[in-house]
Amino acid sequence: MQKSKRAILIGDNAHADWHPLKGPDKEITEALSEFEFVQSEDYDQFREESLKQYDLCISFVDQWENRMTDDRTCGLLSYVCHGGGLLIIHNGIAIQARYELAQLAGGKFLSHPDQKVLTYRPCSTKHVIMEGVEGFAVKEEPYRFELDNMIETTMLMEYEDEEKVWPAAWAHGYGLGRVAYLSPGHNIETYLDPEFRKLINRSGLWAAGLL
Repeated sequence: MQKSKRAILIGDNAHADWHPLKGPDKEITEALSEFEFVQSEDYDQFREESLKQYDLCISFVDQWENRMTDDRTCGLLSYVCHGGGLLIIHNGIAIQARYELAQLAGGKFLSHPDQKVLTYRPCSTKHVIMEGVEGFAVKEEPYRFELDNMIETTMLMEYEDEEKVWPAAWAHGYGLGRVAYLSPGHNIETYLDPEFRKLINRSGLWAAGLL
């Protein structure tokens, strides 16, 4: 059956700082089997004329010091503002090298301690993404963030570490579009967890306006 919705997954392999796309790409595309996928390492795909072909853009970029050019930044902002869907997974928040895109994402990555088993649990705030999604425990990088207080975002999941509760996933509108961020995703085993897979699926469908 021909798929009516299109998605683009943008990441890095040869130029990945820490998180190559190869491996997670298979799991991400399988989790979002409703979409016809294009994969690319070419950041020019963030330009507006390219993104407007897709219902969903997934950022898995991993060049933390490489600031997006003006045309790519403008392209991604315009795409979401005009109704496009953006799903950012784990290291994909590296788009934050441009402050405009850090605000689009809803937060900025600061650091993480060493990997450990983390228990991710749904937040008390109800959101359609979380319908039927349960908590899960996986070995992951405990990402720490500075959230953008100018964006009204809904926390989806959290985890507890070092006697504090940390945000792990969130979602918000941006213009006419939608943005979702999921912080797990360092290890391939995480993508095999059925609850995380479900979270990817529902986040992508929601961002694309299908939920």
